[in-house]
Formats: sequence, C-alpha cells, structure tokens
Amino acid sequence: MIDRRRLCIRMLLTVVLGAVASTAFAQTGGTAPIVYVSDFELDDASVTADQNPVDNTRRFAGGLLPRPLLRRDDPHKRASDIVEQMAQKLVADLQHAGLDARRLPVGATPPAQGWLVRGVFLDVDEGNRLRRAIVGFGSGATEVDLAVAIDDLSKQAPAPLYQVIESHSSTSKPGAGAAIALNPYVAAAKFVLARGDQRKTVERAAGEVSDAVVARVKSAQ
Repeated sequence: MIDRRRLCIRMLLTVVLGAVASTAFAQTGGTAPIVYVSDFELDDASVTADQNPVDNTRRFAGGLLPRPLLRRDDPHKRASDIVEQMAQKLVADLQHAGLDARRLPVGATPPAQGWLVRGVFLDVDEGNRLRRAIVGFGSGATEVDLAVAIDDLSKQAPAPLYQVIESHSSTSKPGAGAAIALNPYVAAAKFVLARGDQRKTVERAAGEVSDAVVARVKSAQ
C-alpha cells in the first residue's frame, strides 16, 4: 500500500515538474515562434519659427534673449522617441508573455519564418480621412489611431499597410500628413497621445498591441 502511494506521488511530481519545465522552456524561447517587431511609422513635422512665439520674440529682440528661454520642441526627436519607446516596450511585453520577440532593424528584410508586427500612427482630418500622424509644435492632447498588422511570415510576404491616396501638396493644411487608405486586414485601435504623459500613453498602447499579438500567435499554434 505504501509503495503504491509512493509511486503515485512520484508520478504526480513527474507530471508537475514536467509541466513547470515545459513552461520555463517556452518562456525562454525554446519552442516559441519568433516575433519580429518593426519600428512603427510616425512622421515628424516641418515647422517654421513663426509657430514658436518665444522664438519670434527673440528674433524681434535682435537675438538678445538667452537660448535657455527657447522652449523648442524638436518634432523629429519627439517622433523618434515615441517610435523607440513603442518598439522597446512591445518587445519587452512580448518576451514577458513567453514569446521570442526581437526588434527588426530598420530597412531589414523580414525572414521567411516567424511573425512580423508592424504599425502606423494615424489621425483623422476634417474630411474624416485617415492621415499619417505628424508630431509637431503645440500638439497638446491629440487623438491618434494606431493601425497594426500581425503577419504570419510562413504563409506569405507582408503586404503594404496602406496606400497613399493624397500626398503632401502646397494646398494641404500646414503640418498635415498624407491621406491614406488602410488595407482591410489591418486592425486599428484609438488612444490619446498627450505631451504630458507620453511615456505612459505609449506603454499602455504597447501593452494593448502585445495582448493582440499574443492572442493571434497562440491561436495559430
């Protein structure tokens, strides 16, 4: 009787330890598919000095105001910071979920196997058209759409995220991005991109994207 109990306990421990080992193995990327994260697309803006009142004051004063008073916000740097934050947080969240997530270098061709996560920041103009979002001066709190594609690279090469239906022109509103049409397979989620809590906002959006990616990848296994 005692031997049977010991045998049952040993069998139970074997099953439990095997399950723990399998989970740990998956979390370290042993059998998990590779998920490549591409930098999301976000335009910066062409901004003139006329859009910065402090800079205007300095110019009218003959350049006598000290440089520290110039609270200039570099749109290119801000856009780069947002893209960088999104990529880092998304990769970290996916790895924490047990996926083998890696950042795809800019300009690199995606491999033939694995998954690819791509995205583009969008806003909506007065005509209810989607445009590539632009970061610029005085943006304040701006509603932004984040369109995301999750591609299974083993099935087909990634198709373009969108088609440009109207590019920048002299008649366009200053600071407006190109009007585009999303491909039908691309999902979109709206969130608020505010200057004050940019990091928290981007991290929250990355978390939502990570949840969608994990669900998509695991459903295909």
